[in-house]
This record gives sequence, structure tokens and C-alpha cells, in this order.
Amino acid sequence: MARTVASSLVDRVYEYLLDQIISGAVRYGDTISIKGVANQLSVSSMPVREALKRLEFEGVVDIKPRSSCTVCVPSRKTILEVYALREALEVFALARCGGRCPPASLERMGRIVEQMRALGREKDPVEKEKMAIALDREFHSEICSLAGNDLLNSVYRQLSLRVNMTLMHEKTFRTMEKDWAEMHGDVLACLCSDPPRAIELLRGHFASATEIWRKNGADGDQRPPQPGATARTCPER
Repeated sequence: MARTVASSLVDRVYEYLLDQIISGAVRYGDTISIKGVANQLSVSSMPVREALKRLEFEGVVDIKPRSSCTVCVPSRKTILEVYALREALEVFALARCGGRCPPASLERMGRIVEQMRALGREKDPVEKEKMAIALDREFHSEICSLAGNDLLNSVYRQLSLRVNMTLMHEKTFRTMEKDWAEMHGDVLACLCSDPPRAIELLRGHFASATEIWRKNGADGDQRPPQPGATARTCPER
């Protein structure tokens, strides 16, 4: 029984860290404090260490004995590979759906697009980008859910862990901002009436974002600048 409880705690910490990284609350290059996470979740340091070991095995964090635990910064090559795989998964989801979209999904996506359009009135650029990142993540997650495939959703989440929307938007949002909301609105409008067109529009959306990354030197194995790495350190392991 004790072993089950311990395993449950590790899973809880693991999911918490995943959500923090995917949402951008913890950024690539940040140092994760074992003590800080333990205090935040009201657990001992042991499940935090075990959760971090799991993330290290997955290549998400880098743990150095008696030194620090840092979220790995993805290479530009990895970023482009994630773009390609995300496109493949979302196109598969739309093809699998074949225009038969659950009304609840369409309603959620409609609300997301309206919120995207409303962002044009937001004056605070920091808040605007923060909301854009969250809405983009929700919209594309909804596209994946249309396939009704739990494994696809799991793989998509792992890709979002490797390269989250925050990192993607840092190089693409301002360039694409003018047409950003309508890009998503056009995909939504075609989901049921013209599925092949929806796929074509989605591919165009990914092509535009990928090209922006390429223009920013995204070829090769160079690493992008580490955005806002924290000065926190992990306790000794």
C-alpha cells in the first residue's frame, strides 16, 4: 500500500512539472528547485527527485550531481522536427475526423477563436502574448482531440513538452499576429463544410511558422537563446 501511495505522489509531481513546462510557467533553461517544488505541492523531496529522474530519462531536464537541475533548451533542429510532427498529427486528426466534428468541440473551438479575435483590443503586450499562447495551445489540442485517439493526444502532449507554445510564439507571434486569429478561424470554418480545405489551411499555417523559424537561423543544431533562466538551484542530491 505504501508503495502505491509513493508511486501516486511521484505521478502527481510529474504531472505538475509537465504542466508547468508545457504552459511556459517553467521555461527552457530554468533551474528547478527540488525544495521549492516540494513546498509548493506539500510533499517530501523524494517524489520530486523521482519525478525529475523520469523527466531526465525522457531528455527534458538535465540533472548534475551536487550541482543543478535544469530544463533542457531544445535545439533549433528539435524545434523544426516538432513542428513537422505536430503538423502530421493534426492533419491526421482532421483526416480521421472527416468533417464529423462533435458539436461540443466545435463550440469550444468557436469560443477560442472569438477570444483570439478579442485579443486585438488588448493593450498590454505581455498579457496579449500570454493569452495568445494559452489560446493557441487550447485550439491545437482541440484539433488533435477530433481524432478520438488517446495515444495521439499523449504523443502530442509529449511534443508540447519538448517544444511548448511559449517558445514557438517567441519567434512567430509578432510576425503572424495580424492574420493569426483569422488563420485559426478559417480552419474552424472549413472543418465540417470542406475538410480537405481545412487540412490545406492547417498545412499553410505550419508552413508559415516553420519559414519564420528558418529565417531566424533554425537550420542545424544551434540552440536558441535561453529565455529568462532563473538563478534558483536544486538542493544537493
